[in-house]
Amino acid sequence: MNSLLLGQVMIDKNPGITSVVNKINNIDNTYRNFQMEVLSGEENMMTKVRENNYTYEFDFSKVYWNPRLSTEHSRITELLKPGDVLFDVFAGVGPFAIPVAKKNCTVFANDLNPESHKWLLHNCKLNKVDQKVKVFNLDGKDFLQGPVREELMQQLGPLSKERKQSVHIVMNLPAKAIEFLSAFKSLLDGQPCGSELLPIVHCYSFSKDTNPAKDVQQRAGTVLGISLEACSSVHLVRNVAPNKEMLCITFRIPAAILYKNQTLNGDNHEDPPIKRQRTDKDF
Repeated sequence: MNSLLLGQVMIDKNPGITSVVNKINNIDNTYRNFQMEVLSGEENMMTKVRENNYTYEFDFSKVYWNPRLSTEHSRITELLKPGDVLFDVFAGVGPFAIPVAKKNCTVFANDLNPESHKWLLHNCKLNKVDQKVKVFNLDGKDFLQGPVREELMQQLGPLSKERKQSVHIVMNLPAKAIEFLSAFKSLLDGQPCGSELLPIVHCYSFSKDTNPAKDVQQRAGTVLGISLEACSSVHLVRNVAPNKEMLCITFRIPAAILYKNQTLNGDNHEDPPIKRQRTDKDF
């Protein structure tokens, strides 16, 4: 069956589908979108999807969306409790930010792509969380060294001993996110907060290594200038292609990295196990 006929069959069998498209190149630009050809149906790329009981609308030709990350969006959302704070550095159209905001968390969501920024604002209103999400249109490094730094100085300041909320930072740009970890080095001034209040980072990456968990830990540790092998966990998100995995490394940012004029203690080198959790939503 040729692709044109297949496209028409899919439309005939699924009343909610108005267009069938084929991706004709890889994601290789700053804004994480890709070229598509319409196999059948309308040329209109306006899309409406439901994921984990939330609705998202966007122009699929201009933003990044991957339905195979549904389980991962839920996993991260479940880690946060009401009152927690989330910084979403590469927020896209809101699949982390919106569910977390619905849990009564404070969310700071950023994306460099102006189209993603536009639809992020739209989807926050659509899901009635626009009062809980502060939206930014900045480069990831500028977001971390600007709004994130300012908020962390308040969240982790002298009154932080009375604070019980956790601070989470999600960095879902697997091709490059590890490079942005350098922005955390000497980010904050003053006396370090208690270790239990230090921000928790969830940083995504691809790996083609035979030991992908250790590979991601070593690359992230190299950027930060420390060993993460004893103080991080690695979650296997999904298999992207033969011998290519998408993973998420999670760790608290050490005070010696986050604060200026601090010194590092000795490192340990145990390998935490890689965790494989898949459901049918991943395929």
